[in-house]
Amino acid sequence: MTMNYDVKLNTPFTAKLPANKLSGELTGSLSRSRKFLARVINTKEGDDGLSHSRFVQAIATNLGATLPFTRSLADMSEKIFLEFFEGIIFCYMPVLMGSKLAKSKIFSKAASTPAAKAALVLGCAAVPAAGYALSFAKNLFTLKVFKKCDFSNVVNLDKNKKETPELQKKVEKSAKSHIRNSAIAAAAGLAASLALAGRSGKTVQKASEVFLNPGRKLYEHLEKRGTKVSNGLKSFLDSYGSLDFARKSDGTPGLGKGQLGLTVTAAVCGYFGAAKDRGRLDVMEVATRLPVIALYTIFGSELLDSGFKKYLFKNKKYTEILTKDEKGALKTASLNDIPEIAKKSGKSINELFKGKAVIAMVPFLFSLLAVGAFISGMSRVWTQYRYKRGVGNDNFTKAQVQPQARNPLQSRVPTPVKTLYEFIQE
Repeated sequence: MTMNYDVKLNTPFTAKLPANKLSGELTGSLSRSRKFLARVINTKEGDDGLSHSRFVQAIATNLGATLPFTRSLADMSEKIFLEFFEGIIFCYMPVLMGSKLAKSKIFSKAASTPAAKAALVLGCAAVPAAGYALSFAKNLFTLKVFKKCDFSNVVNLDKNKKETPELQKKVEKSAKSHIRNSAIAAAAGLAASLALAGRSGKTVQKASEVFLNPGRKLYEHLEKRGTKVSNGLKSFLDSYGSLDFARKSDGTPGLGKGQLGLTVTAAVCGYFGAAKDRGRLDVMEVATRLPVIALYTIFGSELLDSGFKKYLFKNKKYTEILTKDEKGALKTASLNDIPEIAKKSGKSINELFKGKAVIAMVPFLFSLLAVGAFISGMSRVWTQYRYKRGVGNDNFTKAQVQPQARNPLQSRVPTPVKTLYEFIQE
């Protein structure tokens, strides 16, 4: 994915880069439907491609694919509330805050210095703070709207179970406390950013460089000690190990992959904290699905995308579009390169565009459909199973588990499959 990402710490936000627009030569050769697809691909690979693609993945995977598996109106409302605001916080809030702060005098005066950039990042501390607080806000939303806080009631596992006032007070108190503390952390980050923005000492500048890109400092340190670091690992650490903003073509801040990773990590902590307030069953459901969701939110379809490209290259598919650079890394030609490639290769623009569309969209679309359905179905099955076994079920008694005739082959089945077999038998 082309992000126009500049990892140099001394690059000012005012630097102008070429705008990412589709050429008339390309669009003039495509049908109406393919023009639309070209715009989708261009948006995905453009300045805000990371924001847009991750937002679409979050909504489609964590919400669209999960709604058929919701177990009650409260459960469905929670998911809509959580995923919609989560997508905004993860994907757009850093860019909105960063752009707003970057235009202010205190940051724009020294925008090219590491200290000023570190101050800008600190000024956006409200983003991970909001990611952390969101799950507690979700608990409060469900309590106020549906008068429920016990997770087994929220997901409609026990229609006879009554809410306890003590638990409701505990959940409300905890939610308000964590939201308040998150607001304090955001304010502290902004105060620290204002104090740092005007500093210019060498020690402050060096410390700011480490803060902005600890991933780069890590592999530079390893190389100084004689450890060879691959170009692939360097690229990964420069992207995901950096808290600095990406650069848009107009020079304004864009969402960085490391920033997205930090916000998701903060949200994961909030997920578990909020789940703990509502009972062990909620914690276990979160633990079942959250690792996959978190990794998918951070990396999207990139891992699948990489494997798909290797498969296509190995089988000599779309060789005009998919090539290797001087370092041996696979790269895909941009949309605006297609007309020139068509002239050199003798193939039509439409034929080459088809290859570009396959490479760009197949892993992306497959991940949207497959990951969400898998996570949602798995979470629902295992939560129901745990509840039947007594986890979070106050009305459970051992007598409810009836002995069953053992299948002679059952003892040979590996443990996870064996457990699932028992659940199906019930």
